[in-house]
Amino acid sequence: MKKFTDLITLQANHKQQVVFLMVVISMLYFYNFYVNDIWTPNESFYAESVREMFESGNFLDIKYNYEPRYNKPPLTYWLIAVSSYIFGLNEFGIRLPIVLLTIGSVWLTYLLGKRLYGEKGGIYSLMIMAVGVQLMAVKQYASPEIPLTFFFTLTLYWFIKGYQESRTKYYYLSYVALGLTVLTKGYPYIVVIAGIIGLFILIDSNFNVRTTLKKASQIKLHFGIPIVLFIGMSWVAYMYLTYGENFWEIFQRETFDRAFTRNEKSLRPFFYIEVISWTILPYSLAFFIVLVHYISSPKKIKSEIAFPFAWFIVMFLIFTAAKGKIPTYFIQAHPAMALIITAALVNIAPKKTFFSKALKVSFYLPAVLILAISFFTTYFLSLPLIWYLVPVFFTIITFVITKTKSAKSIDNQISIPFYAIFGVYILVAAYLKPIEKYRPYSEIGEVINERENIDSRIPILIEKTLIHNIPFYAERRAIRDQTPTQINSNQGKTLALVRAESLDYLSGFKSLWSGMIYDFPSESQFAKFVKACIDAENGDYSKFAEYHLIFKE
Repeated sequence: MKKFTDLITLQANHKQQVVFLMVVISMLYFYNFYVNDIWTPNESFYAESVREMFESGNFLDIKYNYEPRYNKPPLTYWLIAVSSYIFGLNEFGIRLPIVLLTIGSVWLTYLLGKRLYGEKGGIYSLMIMAVGVQLMAVKQYASPEIPLTFFFTLTLYWFIKGYQESRTKYYYLSYVALGLTVLTKGYPYIVVIAGIIGLFILIDSNFNVRTTLKKASQIKLHFGIPIVLFIGMSWVAYMYLTYGENFWEIFQRETFDRAFTRNEKSLRPFFYIEVISWTILPYSLAFFIVLVHYISSPKKIKSEIAFPFAWFIVMFLIFTAAKGKIPTYFIQAHPAMALIITAALVNIAPKKTFFSKALKVSFYLPAVLILAISFFTTYFLSLPLIWYLVPVFFTIITFVITKTKSAKSIDNQISIPFYAIFGVYILVAAYLKPIEKYRPYSEIGEVINERENIDSRIPILIEKTLIHNIPFYAERRAIRDQTPTQINSNQGKTLALVRAESLDYLSGFKSLWSGMIYDFPSESQFAKFVKACIDAENGDYSKFAEYHLIFKE
């Protein structure tokens, strides 16, 4: 029992502590990660594009719904393709690389924390990074945000390692990682990471231009830039040579224009402040307090947080000024925010000050609220009564932590929010399986593909909007925005997915399947989707529409 208590209170020896935390975090990440059909719309783009890669044998020309998809570079698609080749083209194979790279991102944050702030710093950084709300959300579906976070963090890890040890090989590894970052999300990230490194060197040089230039010359830019461009831009060059302006216009709009152009609507200076207020919960309040502390003591920025501060502030300024503003764009700043909080904890004065008291409240208050939420979550999700054992268990853990005399106060401040929110994530993950009854996409695909008389060359016509994962499960092209008149007049064998109220306008069709489908554009607003499912459980299907899969010979 004492050994377990030491582990949850961060009093075990360092190696055992890290292994315990990584195992517990990995178990949470893997729990129910593959039980849901492909999420629509974002995950559908990657799942279907990879399916079409296997179908065509062409892994360079990315297509979704049999049309060119020039929006993003290919590395995320390739990672999913490798996993799917090994484990099958299914939800497990498609999401596995995302989960693994999430674990990798947490591990890199640990390595950065350990390098900058010692062994305890590594543990604190690991825990803060691992349970952020936004990270937990995006690790659940296939998209480029997590691969980008991994390679972005890897780039900066190799850089700071090379900078501190004055070893050229780490700079080269950093350039390779930056090339992979570009191959994941586009060349604007060269500017972002260059800005971070440049500002850090400037701070580290006391804003002395001559010293800054001297230190900058050590990072071998004349070798690094060709490495980055060769790895990151080779696919872009291939696509431009193959498709010319048709490719470049879309790629430029989705990368550079979205990142660096702006208009009046994009001038929302507080957007990412709002994002931070929830994206790294349960540590958001602590981050704001720590940030104010450092800004009010500028000398401490250089001595304690020069590197993570440059990382955070450059990303904050660039993405605040950018045209496109989406919360997931800021996930790559999570490691920096974790490191900034960690710096304050390992450098905090032992005497009680207003800052230390405020910081303690910023950890404990969210933890208490989250424990209350965990009980409410069981009730809200209508989970079986046995699931109340989860919030009870984590409440007991937090109680044990507070009563263990051997635990340091700072260790408690990190641990209690960590375990408090852990229970909520388990409960939400438990609910992922029950909500599948309201997501019949794979069922629709099975009905289509088990019938020999429905050739894969027959497209599926979808009334009104496109349900983005239907091409993946139906294994065919989907034609969106069809009217009953268009469907009725289609020549030859016709497969369609229509609303129940349209059946009276159609003739000669046989219904193969019927069921309820979520009737809003996106499931990515997960809280709204969950609320709709709960309402449906209580008989309110107002957020769903009855659809029929129909076929005419």
